[in-house]
Amino acid sequence: MPAYTAGPASASAPISGLPPPVSGSLHQSRPNSTAQAGRHTSEEAVSGKPLPRRASFSQKASGTPKRQPIRKKDSSSAVALFNDVVQKPDASASKSFASTVSRPSSSSIALGEWEVAAKMKELIERNDLDDPEKLQLCQNDIWPHVKELRGHLPKHLYILTTQFLSTMCESAAEHGVRGTSVALSKMFGTIGKWDLDLRNQLVLGLCYTLISKKHTSAERNVLLDELLDMWKHISQLRRMSQVQHGHGHGLRFVLPTVNEMLAEFSTLPTPVSKQEESKNSKGSKMAPTTKDLARIFIQFRIEQSREVVPGLLATLAVLSDPRLAREGSQIKAAPLLNLVTVALADQPADEAYVNDLFASKIKFPPAKLSELQSYVVSQWPQARNMVFRKDSAWRKGTKSSHRPSHSSGEASGLSIFHKQLRAAYRARNTGAIVSIWQDLKDNLAQNPDLGRQMSEDAEFIDFWIFVWCAVRRPNKLQETLDVMRDINVSPTVRSFTSMMHGWKMCKDVERIESLWNKLVESSLRLDSVIWTARISGLIESGKPESGIQALAEMQSIWKKAVASRGSVESAAKIAIQPSIEVVNAAFKGLIRLDRRAANEVLAWAGREGIEPNIRTYNILLRESFRTNDPEDVQSLLKAMKKQGVEPDAASFTIILEELLGAMENASAAEQVHVVRQIFADIEAAGLRANQETYGKMLYAVASLANGGADEAIAAVQAHMNAAGLSATPHMVTILIERAVSRNPLPPNGAAIRALLREHKLSSVSQGDQTLWERVISAYAVTGDLHSAMRVFDDLARRGRPVTSLPCLTDLLKALLEIGDVADVEDAKKVVAVVLDHMLKRAAAEGSFGRDNRYWRHHFWYLARENGLINWADVPEGLETKLRV
Repeated sequence: MPAYTAGPASASAPISGLPPPVSGSLHQSRPNSTAQAGRHTSEEAVSGKPLPRRASFSQKASGTPKRQPIRKKDSSSAVALFNDVVQKPDASASKSFASTVSRPSSSSIALGEWEVAAKMKELIERNDLDDPEKLQLCQNDIWPHVKELRGHLPKHLYILTTQFLSTMCESAAEHGVRGTSVALSKMFGTIGKWDLDLRNQLVLGLCYTLISKKHTSAERNVLLDELLDMWKHISQLRRMSQVQHGHGHGLRFVLPTVNEMLAEFSTLPTPVSKQEESKNSKGSKMAPTTKDLARIFIQFRIEQSREVVPGLLATLAVLSDPRLAREGSQIKAAPLLNLVTVALADQPADEAYVNDLFASKIKFPPAKLSELQSYVVSQWPQARNMVFRKDSAWRKGTKSSHRPSHSSGEASGLSIFHKQLRAAYRARNTGAIVSIWQDLKDNLAQNPDLGRQMSEDAEFIDFWIFVWCAVRRPNKLQETLDVMRDINVSPTVRSFTSMMHGWKMCKDVERIESLWNKLVESSLRLDSVIWTARISGLIESGKPESGIQALAEMQSIWKKAVASRGSVESAAKIAIQPSIEVVNAAFKGLIRLDRRAANEVLAWAGREGIEPNIRTYNILLRESFRTNDPEDVQSLLKAMKKQGVEPDAASFTIILEELLGAMENASAAEQVHVVRQIFADIEAAGLRANQETYGKMLYAVASLANGGADEAIAAVQAHMNAAGLSATPHMVTILIERAVSRNPLPPNGAAIRALLREHKLSSVSQGDQTLWERVISAYAVTGDLHSAMRVFDDLARRGRPVTSLPCLTDLLKALLEIGDVADVEDAKKVVAVVLDHMLKRAAAEGSFGRDNRYWRHHFWYLARENGLINWADVPEGLETKLRV
């Protein structure tokens, strides 16, 4: 969005239908009257007749913004602005600053945008060309112009481009088009679309082509090279190395080191720990093996990188098939296979896991997916053998991978600093933050390549900007600018958004307003995100009137743009249309201050055609519980159903937390009543609970004092059975943990065996690794050592030795407590199995990892103090760690 020459909208001219804020009025409302009035207002806003939906031009394309090297003409204004904000935080802006900022002309760009869009639309509609011809034509005639606009792609062109490329991906998967996969993925990357389900579709298409058609040896080699190039490209996504090394120098793997993989496994909590379950419902639903494989692509969140795991398994199957792949292809894939080995050693994958994975929602033609699934399952024993066999051909390609290199350790330094910084900020430990910054600068001075990595990671630098603002360290903010200048990085709109968000956290209204005034004077293109940050920042920093006025200003500028340009499409080039995300930001901040004013904003949005989304309803749900108004909760659920807004995991979490949160000392009858009330509210609204909802409720009830009431647990299970749903391994794990939380403990594992029988779990081939590790721990603490060792041995025989140190500690303590000769021998066997597993893992990486905390765990202390370690089997490097 170009800068506006006009100043802020006058306070005397608010947006239509929204009353001008009255000073002080937002702090003097009476809770009883406003809550009642607010309920009716919110119902009018969200449950009335749907108004026409307006197209939103608030944001162009998602994804991490690309940073460009500083050039005198292109980014001098951004650097000057950053300097001005950091060094002169007062509200008055320098006159000379405004005069030095030049405004680029948009007339030629606008003409080019519409011409490119027209060509793209014409190409999409042509029926006289097949898809490969269309793609070739696009690459030759249209794509050079799209690349020129990559930083300023308008929404209409972005939609057309995405539509075209998605069609090409579907065609490649459906018809087995060769030679286009990497090109399509790069084109998606050019417009900032990083979705990995699209890349997974391309990978599966190549795998299917290999297994379903006959090819000459040369053709197979070409296809395999294309398949491996896809993985190299996926490893480079969201990195500048894709641009720097992807053309002219060949694609290459850019992956974490084995040390980093092991550090991730040892520092993250187990998948179904209560702490993680309460934080991340999606993570709890993901299989542990999927999580470990997804961590190979550390530049993405696990929820994103999980999308390519099916393609990864299909690739492993193809590479292990001697009819399709030769040793040379395996050797080329060595960097990827090396990390797959680490992941599968930590969380093994059997045929049942492969079947479950391919049974999930995957973007690929169903008939072909079924055929591909059958192939991967049948080939999986060979694939697993290829991965773990010590004499596999691919291991020849790992000889040089133990030394840190540009390709194997691309994000090694930054990932550690990023993790440390986030932990220090969460703890609000300013001293630690400053220390981490000093370490980063020292490393930067010694390792120039770290500066290149920083220049390619927009999120890393922007997070530092946010932190310094949030902890009120303007001198460190200036140091950040100096570092950015040294590594040739200029600030972006996202940098300024991070700055504004940081000042919101410390409620520095003057700096928020000062920054905004300078941004309006500059030539930077502002977006919906920074508008949202400004509005929410003002409201949450104690200036609600200013926040409402900012929303009025945004709407006023938009309407003036529409009036002057004649259409919303043209207006979107110079202004941002207020969206529900912006309204939600204002609404969330206002609702705690003055519910009536908040609902007036929401009602105004409805009149303007800005319809509520699930986040709007979730804000209202939480506030309704806060005001203790159950009727409002029911009316909101019905309004959601009427509006066609589907509840998400957060909706059910809010209901469960609020209703069960105050039940700590409730009687069994009261707990059952609340459980039934929750189901009644959900059903009355015409909604249906799923397994995830039942899992959350079971966890919430089981977490009450003494594991919750038996009647309440039974009520949840009965309702789930009536809905035709069965218990998941995660639910059984919750019930087992509940059983061992009783006082006194159930004797001799009887309760554990009863639970396993009830849910028809008779073998470690059923359920998941975490379930059986919890079973071992439960057997151990309840005195059934024979059953505990039987499960331990079964897992070890299947190549899935126990890795949970708390579980191993429970087992070792129980064996040592009895003290019989047979039990001591079992204790020695447990230590030997675990040590052997860790030595095999260490052999794959060439060291014992960087995290010494693993070897200092109480499990190893018990093993050492009780003489359970066979020191002849312990390498010298590890012996030092264990004897400390």
